[in-house]
Amino acid sequence: MGLDNARMDNHEPDFVVVGEKVALGPLRKDLAPLYARWMNQGEVRRGLAQMGVATPQSQEKWVEENIDHSAQRAPQTVEFTVYDRADSAPVGTAGLLDISHAHGTAEFGIAIGERRGQGLGTEATHLALDFAFHVLHLRNVLLETLAWNVAGLTAYERAGFRRIGIRRGAVTSRGEATDLVYMDAVPEDFVGSVLS
Repeated sequence: MGLDNARMDNHEPDFVVVGEKVALGPLRKDLAPLYARWMNQGEVRRGLAQMGVATPQSQEKWVEENIDHSAQRAPQTVEFTVYDRADSAPVGTAGLLDISHAHGTAEFGIAIGERRGQGLGTEATHLALDFAFHVLHLRNVLLETLAWNVAGLTAYERAGFRRIGIRRGAVTSRGEATDLVYMDAVPEDFVGSVLS
């Protein structure tokens, strides 16, 4: 794609991975109140099966912990802020969690708090997979999502995930027993890298 991953000459946030519409950068302490607001939104809460109430203080602690984890030589977690490149506005977070370098695996999670339905989450997911496969050299990334999350399932498939199974009635969501859909991504199926 020929996109410049080094944006040091302007006032954009630090970007680690740059796509066409989205860029991924490190978590930022100054965004903790925004992260908390997103986590408390009904749509985000339902999608993540989040029952607790996030506060700026709880999110600041989460940011501090994840900044430390993400900066390790062999990180066990890498969390990103998702930015809309149109105006460099933060719109969500995405992360590679429970990274096992010995096995080449991780889990993926994403929360888009702003500007849903514009393909930003799809591209952010794709960029996170690109980082997983071409920087961390992982061999398999797993995610689980709620069966009613049709928009998420579609976005994950567009980004490179494939369905691998269903755990029936595994969680309660919207007051009902809900299936969990398991999906994974592998480098052999991944196309469109901006990092390789």
